[in-house]
Amino acid sequence: MMRRTIVTIAFLALSLQACERFIPLQPTLEETAPEGAELTDENNVVVLVQTEQAANRLLINASRRGYELQTKTNLPELGFVMLDFKRPPGVSGAIAIGDMTRMEPSATAGVDHRYKIQSSLSKSAGRTSQPRLYARDMLDWPEDGCSSNMVIGMIDGRVDTSSDILKNANIKVKDFSGGSDEATAHGTAIAEILVGEGGLKDTVLYSASVVSGDDTSPAGAGVTEMILAINWLLANDVDLVNISLAGPYNAILDRVFQKASAAGMNFIAAVGNDGPNAKPRYPAAYDEVIAVTAIDSARVIYDRAVRGKHVDVAAPGVDVFVNVGELGRYLSGTSVAAPFVTAAVA
Repeated sequence: MMRRTIVTIAFLALSLQACERFIPLQPTLEETAPEGAELTDENNVVVLVQTEQAANRLLINASRRGYELQTKTNLPELGFVMLDFKRPPGVSGAIAIGDMTRMEPSATAGVDHRYKIQSSLSKSAGRTSQPRLYARDMLDWPEDGCSSNMVIGMIDGRVDTSSDILKNANIKVKDFSGGSDEATAHGTAIAEILVGEGGLKDTVLYSASVVSGDDTSPAGAGVTEMILAINWLLANDVDLVNISLAGPYNAILDRVFQKASAAGMNFIAAVGNDGPNAKPRYPAAYDEVIAVTAIDSARVIYDRAVRGKHVDVAAPGVDVFVNVGELGRYLSGTSVAAPFVTAAVA
C-alpha cells in the first residue's frame, strides 16, 4: 500500500504544471483575510513585472504619485523584475495594489505578508531516555535510507550543516533572511528528516534560508525572501522543494509558483497549524503545490492542522523525535510532516 501511495504522490508532484499565462486563484474575501495575518513591512508594496521597460515605466509613474523605490531586483530564472516600494503616508495596502496595476496593467502587486514556520519544539528531550521513534517505521522507510537522483531544495530557517546528524549530507546553503548567521533549530530539523542519517542519500539539498536565527524575523519570512529563494533554487535546477511555512493568500506568490511550476519545479508544503476551522493557508493551498497535513502514531490528524479540500496527503508529524540540541527533542506540526512526503517523492 505504501509503495502505491508513494508512486501516486510522485505522479502528482511531477504532473503539476502551470501554463505561462498568469490566472490568479481569486479566492473569496474570507479566504484572503486569515486570522492574525502579519506583514514583514507595514508600509510597502511589492510588484512583479516581466520586462525592464515595464519596470522603468512603473518606476516613473509611481514616483510621481509619491511611491519611493526601496529595491529593484532582477529575477532571471523566473523572468521577472521585482520592485519594492514604500507607500506614501496614508495609502493603504489595498489602494497601493490598485495603483500599481492601474499604472502598469501587466504588473502583479501585493503587500509583504509574513509566512511562519509550522511546528513547535517541545521542551522535553529524549536521547538519554531512549526516544520513541515511529515515523519512518510508519512509512516502511529503510533503516539505512533511500537513494535519490532528484535534486531537492528547502525553503526554511538556516541549517546547522556542522551537526553530526548531517555530517554525510551534501547541503548547499544560501541566506536570504538578512539576519543572523546563527542556525535555526527548525531548519536543521527539517534538513535532518530529508537528508540526515537514515534519510535520503546520493542527492544534493539546496537550503534557502529565509528565516533568521535571531529576533529580527521571528519564526517567519516575507514574500520577497521567498521569491528570491525560488529564483535561486531554479538557477540550481532543483526538482522538488519542501516548504514548511504558511500564511495568507498573496497574488505575487501565486504568480511565482505558477511560473516556477511551468518551468518544471515541484512543491510540497505544510498546510499550517492554525486549527481545523482556519481558512486555507498558502503556499500549500496553491494549485501547483502538494499540501501535507500531519498525523500521529495512531493515524489521527493533528488537532491543530488546517483542514479543507485542498489537503492532499498526510504523513507523520506529531511527537516526531529529531536530533536537535544536545539531547534531541520532539517536534509536532504540519511542518515536520511535509519533509517525509518530500523524501517519499524524491
